[in-house]
Amino acid sequence: MKYLGPPQSGSQANTTASKNRAGQYLRNRRSPSQPAGNGRRAFIRGAFGAASQAWSSLAPGVQLAWSAWASSFPYVDSLGQSITLTGHQIFVAIATQCQNCGLAIPTDPPLDNAVWAPAAPTVVVTAPAVITVTPAGDGAGDALARGAVGVAALRARRTQIAAAHPGDARGLPVLTG
Repeated sequence: MKYLGPPQSGSQANTTASKNRAGQYLRNRRSPSQPAGNGRRAFIRGAFGAASQAWSSLAPGVQLAWSAWASSFPYVDSLGQSITLTGHQIFVAIATQCQNCGLAIPTDPPLDNAVWAPAAPTVVVTAPAVITVTPAGDGAGDALARGAVGVAALRARRTQIAAAHPGDARGLPVLTG
């Protein structure tokens, strides 16, 4: 649990206090466990590992470009504190989400931080059991919504997109243009 208070670290009874780049936190002391999982958990763990391996295969100049982009893209945590992620952290976040959406792992950082705002779809009921949903627009923003440009689009618009479009087998929005 994140908290705002005097800096502290260490353990007392069953509580461990520590801090990282995201701020201070308290947690229950326990033995670590890393279940392999199956289905969705296994897919995300594999995507996360592949993204981290892809980072180490990037040229140093490309890694520096990701670090420079990350420094211009601060993240606000649940306590309202601004956090600047490292190039590795933002690369892994974006690459994992791209794989999650069925896209290739990007090598170059995004060109901007724009967040695609989908327009309201057209919903037509032609019979009691027939509902047609047509996405608005020309589909130009589909790649952004699927995570190709940035993780911000997925975080900020996932609920809107999921409500506007039927999901596929993995629970992801299916976007057509």
